[in-house]
Amino acid sequence: MRIANKVVVHYRDGKIVKGYTYDFSPNKDIFHVVDANDKDRVTEISTSQLKALFFVKTFEGNKNHPDPGHFSMEQFKNSPGLKVKVTFFDHEVMYGSTHGYAPNRKGFFISPANKEINNDRVFVVKDSTVVVETWQWGRTPQPSENRGRSHSRTAPPSLPQ
Repeated sequence: MRIANKVVVHYRDGKIVKGYTYDFSPNKDIFHVVDANDKDRVTEISTSQLKALFFVKTFEGNKNHPDPGHFSMEQFKNSPGLKVKVTFFDHEVMYGSTHGYAPNRKGFFISPANKEINNDRVFVVKDSTVVVETWQWGRTPQPSENRGRSHSRTAPPSLPQ
């Protein structure tokens, strides 16, 4: 049985596609999305053209959604995984945690710090980032690298107030 993942595809050029994917893998260069409104329309997508792939709760989202930069610091601090602050090429900033960040991979999944937003998880395409900062409270930083500008630390970078 195939599992349908509800996704919103964000291309680097700003284009957005909403639909379902059955074959996305972070290790593959190509996957397919069945259009959310037309089940007969399937788009082949190359991860090299993407900013990120958002695995979402609904396609409608929430027009009054909370700011993704506002979240419970205590809840975030206690969530499992390596903490990450991602700054994309278009200046969007995303906070979350990850179990699979490695500077030599094409991308990585993060779980957003703000659990009230529409995103369950996000696959970040590394080439669409400017800076990736990682940290774990109270642990020795592990060196990381992303286009020469990643940081690893024991305390968080500047976080939203």
